[in-house]
Amino acid sequence: MAVTLEKTTKPLNGNQPRAGVPPPPYLGRSVRIVGPVANVDMNQSPHPKNQRGELGKALFNWYRNTISRDPLTRVSAPNHFADRRHFLTTVINQASKGKVNSKQVPVTDPAAMTRHIKAVARYMGADVVAIAKAHPSFLYAGSRYVQDGTAADEHEHRSPEELVQKFPYIIVTTTAWDYDKLQAHRHFIGDAAYHVSQMKGVLILKALEGYVKELGYTALRGVVTPQAAGVASGVGELGRNGLVINKAFGARIHMPDPIMTDLPLVPDEPVDIGVEDFCKICRKCAVNCPTNSITFGDKVVFNGIEKYKINWLTCYKLRPYTHEHWVSCLSCATVCPFTKPNVWWRSLAVWALSTCPIPARPALVHALKAIDDRFWGVVSQKRVRWLGYDSGIKPGEHACTVAGCTAAHGPDSAKVAGDIGYYAPLKENTNRFVKRGV
Repeated sequence: MAVTLEKTTKPLNGNQPRAGVPPPPYLGRSVRIVGPVANVDMNQSPHPKNQRGELGKALFNWYRNTISRDPLTRVSAPNHFADRRHFLTTVINQASKGKVNSKQVPVTDPAAMTRHIKAVARYMGADVVAIAKAHPSFLYAGSRYVQDGTAADEHEHRSPEELVQKFPYIIVTTTAWDYDKLQAHRHFIGDAAYHVSQMKGVLILKALEGYVKELGYTALRGVVTPQAAGVASGVGELGRNGLVINKAFGARIHMPDPIMTDLPLVPDEPVDIGVEDFCKICRKCAVNCPTNSITFGDKVVFNGIEKYKINWLTCYKLRPYTHEHWVSCLSCATVCPFTKPNVWWRSLAVWALSTCPIPARPALVHALKAIDDRFWGVVSQKRVRWLGYDSGIKPGEHACTVAGCTAAHGPDSAKVAGDIGYYAPLKENTNRFVKRGV
């Protein structure tokens, strides 16, 4: 899920940057810095706000006091376990941080080291890895966002400008959600695709963080906003759905905290794969969003950044009303036309879009979207069976919502208690908490 942060601190840079602050970086066509940017305060993001009870009782109780009915969710998703020691990410994150090796490996060829560190990340299990040049506007404000709960380190007191000068590179590495399982979004199967990918990402980043330190260089996490580093490094472009859309995997990539480092590297460049042109026309994510959190309109300037702005609050507030059937919606990622199997015809479509002259792209986008609607539908209609789960015969009709197939497949299937689960009438669920003001 992508979020937009509301509360910020003192503007860091603008069209007239102050001394010591580099000019705004180029982030590609999908997102632009057009005015003063204030570093975001992660203490004002959804999870910390919810931990303090600032988003209402329903969300607080869901986040802190619910145990999932699904065993896979209990071992792969935060805060819904019967015993947190069964949640592997907790175990990994609570491990003591290693020290930087005093015997530093000299780097005479940053380009060779860049190829090497990317190969190491892929060997450890990463699906995507890229390098960004650090910029102060990419960094969090105030205290670092340390998800593992460990104490502040020796660099805690440094300003964003100082951190960028000392650690000028960002290693962005991530994993892709399983395509077939993601087709059962709004179901425990889709949750597994998302949460297990997230768990793998933590393992990979912890291992890569340790590798950088063993080379004799610093590796900081919880410092950089993943989306900013993602578009700056060329991992993808920012879509209407607020997600980074990748050339190979579309929107089905997780964006965990990247690694900021002083290891000499060569940064990659932002990419143009046609997301900017496609999102202007497509709007498929907005049509399918159950909470109307994705805009149908144009981009806006928020915190000095021109982009499509989603309503993170309505997106987030849906969860207490669906957690018995699924936790993470993922509709906007699943229905995105870029989210397709990484096969030749998909590669051909992306190649055609990215090489097409920009003035001619709208016509091509209309054609590609018509093909997507014809063969994949305006909404997902795929039934998924996996590990004894069954997403149901057809979304919105007779969906299975628990482990083990409970869908009826014969002439009496209409007797099944119908539209709870996979494609429940979610706009009504949204109205419940909007009307109550919770």
